[in-house]
Amino acid sequence: MLVENEYFELLEENNKIIMNTKKVGYPLKSFDALASDIPRLKLNSFKELMKALQTVGQHDIGSYSAPCEVYISPSKMKVELYIHATNEEFLANKEQFLKQAEDMLDQRDVHYDKESLFSLAYLPSNPIIIAVGKEPVQGEGAQVEYIEMPDRKPILRDDGSVDHYELNFVTPIVKDDWLGEKTPAQEGFEGYNVFGEPIAAKKGEDIKLVYDRKSVGEFEEDGKIILRALHGGALEELNGAISVGKQLIIPDDVGTKTGSITFDGSVRVMGTVSAGFSVNATGDISIEGKEGVTNAKEIYSEDGDVYIKGGVFGGGETIIKAKKNVFVKHANNCKIYGERVNIGLYSLGSELYGDHIFIDKHKGRIIGGVAEAMFSIECASVGNSHERLTKLIVKGVNKEMELEEIQRLAEKLKAEHAELKKLEMTLDKMASVKANLPATQLDMLEKTLQAKQQEIVSLDQTIKNKLQLVQVASTPKIDITREAHPGVQIVIGSKSSMLSRITKGVFEITSEGVLNV
Repeated sequence: MLVENEYFELLEENNKIIMNTKKVGYPLKSFDALASDIPRLKLNSFKELMKALQTVGQHDIGSYSAPCEVYISPSKMKVELYIHATNEEFLANKEQFLKQAEDMLDQRDVHYDKESLFSLAYLPSNPIIIAVGKEPVQGEGAQVEYIEMPDRKPILRDDGSVDHYELNFVTPIVKDDWLGEKTPAQEGFEGYNVFGEPIAAKKGEDIKLVYDRKSVGEFEEDGKIILRALHGGALEELNGAISVGKQLIIPDDVGTKTGSITFDGSVRVMGTVSAGFSVNATGDISIEGKEGVTNAKEIYSEDGDVYIKGGVFGGGETIIKAKKNVFVKHANNCKIYGERVNIGLYSLGSELYGDHIFIDKHKGRIIGGVAEAMFSIECASVGNSHERLTKLIVKGVNKEMELEEIQRLAEKLKAEHAELKKLEMTLDKMASVKANLPATQLDMLEKTLQAKQQEIVSLDQTIKNKLQLVQVASTPKIDITREAHPGVQIVIGSKSSMLSRITKGVFEITSEGVLNV
């Protein structure tokens, strides 16, 4: 018998708590106070207790806990001890309680500090943390470092006497030069659970070295993985990977001694390109003579950048063209094509074409000629006091029209694939009777098949190019920071305006569809 009053009897039978209700109406708050004096009482549920208090008869309302209980977390990383006793009971029988707890822990093979067990602060009905496992420590992640790529941003500065257009364009590489390295991921520190069982540590996160395997090698040195150049050349970035491109160095001028240059790689000319001569390369082209280029025929980079340290005097003949960026000090009567056209001082009577055209916004001028960009033109001054005709054109991208065109091309591509499949099936069927067919008929079918395959590749590339154009498209604008003179024609999209007064600012199409000139 645990409790007896006029309302009920509370009995313990085989570790079960039985309430024999004699009379209903016993307050719940009073039962809470009563239960606090029986720490070993564990109720099944509040609902069952309420039913027992409100219904005469016998009710199984809970269980009678052991004086000590050990709880081990599912992760085996923490052990908690529950001592079901009042303060008075615990203090009176402390050694007995803790000896029982010690036996339980030893039976479960828990690793714990036995001395600290007897010095634990006891709080009634609160768990006491006896043991905690040690979490494994993940190893340090791999560390990767690469050689610094040249920062191809033009810098216009005063050097005390004249403006000088300087650019760190080419980083020459010698065979076996250091290009990068990786410190491998480190092993971690193993942990253990409350039973002393080891928990394996994770190795640090690895990082993949990214490099061009044709020009860069991987070598193990002093516990590190070192990237070294397999041959000399120029430092390049090939699809995001460190690379050493083939490089042709012309120590003087391109002219009568060398002839025009055509090279699969990068070309570095320490002098100039003489009148009537050309430099064509798949990689970057750097013309480093201070005098610039005069009346050269063509300087063309198929996949890279063009850098001309001095200016260009084109005489209406010179063409400068790059797949990516063009950097020149000034442009006179020449044509320049590039994704981004960067000019340090001025463009005079030239034709400039690119996605973006930048003439230095502090001092740069465009006088005469045409600057035509897909997205933006930026410069300080345009035109002159003589009202020389100067055209600034930003075409912009009509995203809706481009997306409609992409959809149309995608449908055409699907149809082309279907036709290709039919042609392939026809050729497969004819394979068995191939020997009996006229050679001209087979030749015609194979040529048709090849033409169809080429058309599909071309269509697919066109779609990719248009998708990329839509993704990078920005609001078309012309930014003139200092002054634009009368005689300057501003064209954005389908809107055009000829300036009749000196002005400046950012010109674009407003939300009302008006050119804000």
